[in-house]
Amino acid sequence: LASIFTITVPVLLCVAFFTLAERQIMASMQRRFGPNVSGIGGLLQPFYDGLKLGVKEPILPELSASGAFSAAPMISFILSQISWCGIFISDAAFQGLVLMALSSLAVYGVMLAGWASNSKYAFLGCLRSVALMVSYELSLGAALLSIGLFLTDSTGMKCLNFADAPTSIQFALLPLCHIFLICILAETKRVPFDLPEAEAELVAGFFVEYSSLGFALFFIAEYANMAVMSALASIYFLGGFSALKITAIFYAFVWTRGTLPRYRYDQFMRLGFKAYLPLSLAIFAINASFSLLSSH
Repeated sequence: LASIFTITVPVLLCVAFFTLAERQIMASMQRRFGPNVSGIGGLLQPFYDGLKLGVKEPILPELSASGAFSAAPMISFILSQISWCGIFISDAAFQGLVLMALSSLAVYGVMLAGWASNSKYAFLGCLRSVALMVSYELSLGAALLSIGLFLTDSTGMKCLNFADAPTSIQFALLPLCHIFLICILAETKRVPFDLPEAEAELVAGFFVEYSSLGFALFFIAEYANMAVMSALASIYFLGGFSALKITAIFYAFVWTRGTLPRYRYDQFMRLGFKAYLPLSLAIFAINASFSLLSSH
């Protein structure tokens, strides 16, 4: 029980202050005031938001599949917490592969939420989410595997630590860093890939029917996954786990949101399947060929 609290409480605090930081950064970019009433600099605002969601009445749609409807947010939340455990507990040589497997399971929480709501808007959002997450996971996986082909740690084991590679190999694998950073934006459903939650057309996407703690669990899972992906990028591309580097990557998430417009559905699917997937697979094939030739 103590180990569960050791992981869960820091993640919840990170999510709380990530939301506050995002609102303050967006306000600064748009030249307006952010949260500044609740506490010093709005520090208490995330806790008031959590309290508000906690005391709201949970609403169960009449035509929904009640069991699946209630289970979906819990699945998303639990998987986000397990992913954080994977960062601290799993063997570093296979950490990326473990977290890729966990992130692929997150599709089920999203899909279940959209289907169980028995709402056209929620179902459209869930279809978009599943298509987006599956298509960009392929490129993400190919990028990580390409790095693992080339790099080994001090014991000779295959590893994914891009920052420890020689400079010549870093330049050769630099496109993979670019692909990885774009794919984690898509994997976390952030701008410009936030079509599943497009406010103008789907209101809130797959969790449009959720309120109270169900909505809060999806919200926590989204920001916890952002933190996990930022930690992965920090570990594999910036030289190791560092709170400062994770914060810098999170700032890049928010900066992207404040700068770029949303892609159309056909555009982000074309980018995933016709640009990043062929490119990452081509780099993987080239790296595998060089690795095979050098071994002989």
